[in-house]
Amino acid sequence: MKINNFLIGLLLISAACATNTKETPKGHKYTMVKEGEGEVGKAGEFLVINMMIKDAKDSVWNDTREQKIPMILPISEPNPADEGIEEVFALLKKGDSILFPIKAKTLFEKQGGRVPNNVDSASIFTFYLGVKDILDETQVQALEQEIMGKLTSEQLAIDIALIDGYLAESNTEVQTTESGLRYRFTKEGNGVNAAPGNEVSIHYAGYLLDGTLFDSSIESIAKANNKYTPGRPYEPLTLQAGSGQVIPGWEEAILLMNKGSKMRVWIPSTLAYGPRQRSEEIKPNSILVFDMEMIDIK
Repeated sequence: MKINNFLIGLLLISAACATNTKETPKGHKYTMVKEGEGEVGKAGEFLVINMMIKDAKDSVWNDTREQKIPMILPISEPNPADEGIEEVFALLKKGDSILFPIKAKTLFEKQGGRVPNNVDSASIFTFYLGVKDILDETQVQALEQEIMGKLTSEQLAIDIALIDGYLAESNTEVQTTESGLRYRFTKEGNGVNAAPGNEVSIHYAGYLLDGTLFDSSIESIAKANNKYTPGRPYEPLTLQAGSGQVIPGWEEAILLMNKGSKMRVWIPSTLAYGPRQRSEEIKPNSILVFDMEMIDIK
């Protein structure tokens, strides 16, 4: 059984320091498992923390370490309305590790929801917090960019492996771009490729990697796949190339096409909608496949 090292460390130290209980000005108690160094964060700075939340049955509800994304919390001026966990946040230093109990009712109400039916509202949840750093706004922006870059790189590698596996299995030969796009022309066009600023008109059909159609500008394809919407105009999509009106994978594909050309393109989720759920079919980190036909370039 895989055991969380962070939790083991907290529990071992807490066993040795069970009497190291502290109290906020309003009387909320928490256990200082390990005390860090330096000064308490100031208003306008940000706590970068690893956090795990467990219920009374020892089930994990959230663990930022598993998600590979630390939680970033702004430090605010003291507020008379603050209570419980907010008060504790304002007292922490870099390197602090604490345990903080909170009633289920309070926890879920603070998140704007209701206590789930399978949870006793009087039961106790426990926060396990470890302060990794205290940063200013500029440093936080740099950290967020670093995290997103790492997550994007990891997801891109996963997507490319899935796409290339699919292409190998179907014996499909494709061309690739540096960004990770895979594409294959099914019909050559005429003239020069589209360029940023051109107005382009494109017919398309969009699929998931498993072949499920989620959208098309072509009526016959929509009807054949039970995606027809009465009253919708089925016509080429017209947009300005390079204007950011469509997903990055489309922007790149458009510039590879000239008038009359047809292309099938496999787009990693990092060049599509990423971790966002776009629709019922397009779930987080969905790879998209498009058949595209360049109708006109102006």
